[in-house]
Amino acid sequence: MEILGCLDISTTWIMWIAVLFLIYAYGKKRNCLFKDVGIPGPEPVIYIGNFHQFVLKGPNNKDWEKYGKVFGIFIGGLPMITVTDPEIAREILIKDFQHFTDRTSIALDNYPVDKSILFEKGANWKRIRNIVTPTFSGSKLRLMCDRIDQCACTLTNNFVKAAESNQSIDVKRYFGAFTMDVISSTAFGIEVDSQSDSKNAFVDEAKKFFGEGIQNPLVMIVLIFPALTPLFRALGVSTFSPSTLKFFTKVLNEMIEQRKGDLKDGKMKRQDFFQLLMDAEDDGTGSHSESQRKKLTNDEIIGQALLFFIAGYETTANTLHFVAYALAKNPDVQKRLTEEVDSVLGDKNPDYDNIGELKYMDHVITETLRLYPAVTGISRYVAETVTIKGYTFPKDCAVHIPALPIHRDGDIYPDPESFKPDRWERKSEMDPMNYLPFGHGPRQCVGMRLAQVEMKMALARILKKIQFVATEDTLAYVGLDNVTVHTGILNTKKPIMLKTQVWSDK
Repeated sequence: MEILGCLDISTTWIMWIAVLFLIYAYGKKRNCLFKDVGIPGPEPVIYIGNFHQFVLKGPNNKDWEKYGKVFGIFIGGLPMITVTDPEIAREILIKDFQHFTDRTSIALDNYPVDKSILFEKGANWKRIRNIVTPTFSGSKLRLMCDRIDQCACTLTNNFVKAAESNQSIDVKRYFGAFTMDVISSTAFGIEVDSQSDSKNAFVDEAKKFFGEGIQNPLVMIVLIFPALTPLFRALGVSTFSPSTLKFFTKVLNEMIEQRKGDLKDGKMKRQDFFQLLMDAEDDGTGSHSESQRKKLTNDEIIGQALLFFIAGYETTANTLHFVAYALAKNPDVQKRLTEEVDSVLGDKNPDYDNIGELKYMDHVITETLRLYPAVTGISRYVAETVTIKGYTFPKDCAVHIPALPIHRDGDIYPDPESFKPDRWERKSEMDPMNYLPFGHGPRQCVGMRLAQVEMKMALARILKKIQFVATEDTLAYVGLDNVTVHTGILNTKKPIMLKTQVWSDK
């Protein structure tokens, strides 16, 4: 008995040792992927990879610069190749696009935003993109300008009131309310009026959309152990804020039902982004395959609408508040820009045509997006193993093309940390791959033109009345050490506080 008992215990221990060895061996083998294909990078920890370094110092970790412009890291179990070489980025985003068609995403319960063009894949992404793109034509944007201008007038009045109080303000809160009003009214026909309601539910939920990003503990577990993804998805775990997904899904479903009811009652059909999506709704009677359908499903309608609610709010507000910061820190630029607005517009209201004449404003916005790109990088999924300029990109890897290191590369932009709008006077001669705030190639941001029109109209109205002024509590400098990028959106760790002053000589 004792002998058999000892033998039994020994066998159990041997089995456990064997299992632990196999787990260790699998982890080590997984970590050898980049070594096997000759891509340099920091040594990963078994199973954790370089996740701890990524969380602590972000994707633009200065310690990784020594590995060159192409290197591999492991975000838990996700192998990711970072590319800061513009020529290789060109191959990935344009020339070899067929191997990098899809964005990298975590396949959790992200309904309905997983039905949007941001996350859809392959032929289905292309189909939806073709349906959505006409929404942002020049003729459609021209129709939106009156409403954008109304929102910009309200924003300006709010800044004038802030000037009267002589208090420092969180400028992003003002711009966020403005962009929420614009996107809700021009794209969806909803009068939110968040600029008058500081506790507006739409703004509150939109702010929570990105949540903690990859710092969400549950998302961390999925990244470290990808095999658990189906389980977490079944449990309803999402990459994004569940309350925001639920809130906007409910609102958008109610809008669909209301508009269908209005149509039955003979009311005039609205001309906005949401109606375009509804007009493209599939009634389910067609026999085409998913990739051939010319219509959108109800889920796809809600997915696109939710994406534009959030993207239209966050990224444009983010850029505008960095423009205000740059103007406050560079009064000479602000003065010159204001003089241009006065010279070009005079007493005319800003509209689609005359804002196109604001060339220096173009340069100011472009330079702001160079230093402070709202979306900090581009992600792609490697569909098939491919070699580009001597580097092998293995199938099923993620590719990350960060905008910040390219935008602040001294070999590309002399004196890269300085705000110099004049560097864009010869924009046509510059390589477009050195400037990536909206991405590039077939998956470039579809709402780019709307964002630019919105920003120009807002700035044209604001600068006719007020100027932005730095104060004692204004950040002295926005560098990589005082920003966060874990949600994919560039934000300062502390809010940007400024004062507004009414122009005394107007």
